[in-house]
Amino acid sequence: MIPAQDPRAPDGDPAAPARLRPATPADVEQIAAAELVLFPDEAWTPWQLAEEIAHSSRRYVVALAEDERTIIGYAGIMIAGDAADLHTIGTTRPGRGIGRALLAWCEAQALAGGAQRMLLEVREDNTRARRVYEEAGYTAIDRRRGYYRIGPRRIDAIVMERALAP
Repeated sequence: MIPAQDPRAPDGDPAAPARLRPATPADVEQIAAAELVLFPDEAWTPWQLAEEIAHSSRRYVVALAEDERTIIGYAGIMIAGDAADLHTIGTTRPGRGIGRALLAWCEAQALAGGAQRMLLEVREDNTRARRVYEEAGYTAIDRRRGYYRIGPRRIDAIVMERALAP
């Protein structure tokens, strides 16, 4: 397991420790519950999550709380040739570096799987996530108009990319 800590936690407090490990089918219920909290209008179902975790071209990770049982973050990618696509990422404890650690784990898995670049979509109005991605070296390369459906609203997705290998 990999410790995830960020010295830039709010108010200078030390970041809450988290342990990262590959996701398993036993994690699906907790991930699905977090999805409903974090993305209520777009949450993946337990069945969708189970299919993703089991798929051979996917890599999923969870971040565990201090008790080593409670999932406080998760992320997943799809690797396809020289590109990887970040499918999902979220944490129930924002501002503590957990999202950054999850992203770094996904990038390492993508590189190990042969990807040379990582792609992702982020909601145009999600300024916090966009800032994290920009700080990690991602740049906007496209816009998908109306990609996200939040109730009656349609929100654009900003497509971002980062080279993983020189």
